[in-house]
Amino acid sequence: MTMRRRDFLTSSMATTLTGLLSQKQLPAKGESIGENRRLLKPVHDQIVCPWRPEHPRHDHQQIFPLDEQRQLLVWSEYYSQSPRPATRKGHSGISDHVACQISSMISTDQGRSWGEHRVLQPNRWKQNVKHPNLIRLSEQEILFSYVGWDDENQRNVFLRRSTDNGKTWSEQQQISEPGWYCCNADHALRLSSGRILIPAHGPYAKQYVGGTSYKGGDLHSFVFYSDDGFRTWKRSANSMTAPGRGCHEPAIVELKEGRLLCFLRNTNQRLYQSFSDDGGAHWSLPEPTKLPSPESPAIVKRIPSTGDLLLLWNNVASPTNWPRTPLSAAISQDDGKTWGHFKDIDARPAFDAAYPSITFVNDEAFIAYYSRSTRWKRDSEITLRIYQIKQFYA
Repeated sequence: MTMRRRDFLTSSMATTLTGLLSQKQLPAKGESIGENRRLLKPVHDQIVCPWRPEHPRHDHQQIFPLDEQRQLLVWSEYYSQSPRPATRKGHSGISDHVACQISSMISTDQGRSWGEHRVLQPNRWKQNVKHPNLIRLSEQEILFSYVGWDDENQRNVFLRRSTDNGKTWSEQQQISEPGWYCCNADHALRLSSGRILIPAHGPYAKQYVGGTSYKGGDLHSFVFYSDDGFRTWKRSANSMTAPGRGCHEPAIVELKEGRLLCFLRNTNQRLYQSFSDDGGAHWSLPEPTKLPSPESPAIVKRIPSTGDLLLLWNNVASPTNWPRTPLSAAISQDDGKTWGHFKDIDARPAFDAAYPSITFVNDEAFIAYYSRSTRWKRDSEITLRIYQIKQFYA
């Protein structure tokens, strides 16, 4: 399908946000929320994707239940193309733009061990492929989206489909208009109506968001959405942004009355939030929350067994990408109006712990994220920590 180009409403442009920050007092740099937070002790703690010379960086992961017995881990697995890969752990200096493929492993023991490594999506682009998202449509049908990077102007969103629970996959189709996009792993979702959302962001262009190269700012967020399993699709009629570099890496959850809540990464030392009353077609003007944050993404999901919301994010105010520690958790028992039960997932000093994913399996939460020493040069591993749901309330 070729998408019809549509203009984005200008009501969400950064110019409409002039003066917003002056009305909201910024947190002090380094501030966090939740006094006397304690570090949760996981029931299982493992580096599931360790550093290796041939694969020095791992990130952008999702854990996807295939059935009651098997969980599928997918992630961005970077690989060295050097004839002499770095042998000093953490010091390959591998960047966002180098070769990467989407790989997978399967667990048959509730996440305690992983095997059957295979490449789920080979790199067929000039740079790499990353940002996997898996969404179940039925017992056998799964959608698999990802972003293929060609250069600074073309990073497009693609989709494949399985009708046999992940054994085989269709040929890919491009769902984005040509341009520059990013879609975080484990952020796609299916609403109670059956609508599928793939949250995305890109640089603002008059013709459509993503329709120009990225120049360091003016980032806007929106969603691709479909009511027929992405056989046809649309994108939001307006976009979300804020002063500074804009808003990107949107994390969305459906509230109980059907409204959508979206958390947004930005440079203003807090998570921002926006709402949609029509399933992602239109979004409210983003506003700052009370949750301190660096320029780093969050993820939010509903806990099936309690009905409450679980939020993970880097709980420290900063106008830059760092620090990305601690990685904290919070619970909302009133559908996002207030947050409490603050805990830390990872609070190691001089360490990054970011880009988390959440999967609920029976009475446990599987939390995976990239981790690395701040002495490392962009290399990273994927840590998996498993908790009992009740630990977040204790």
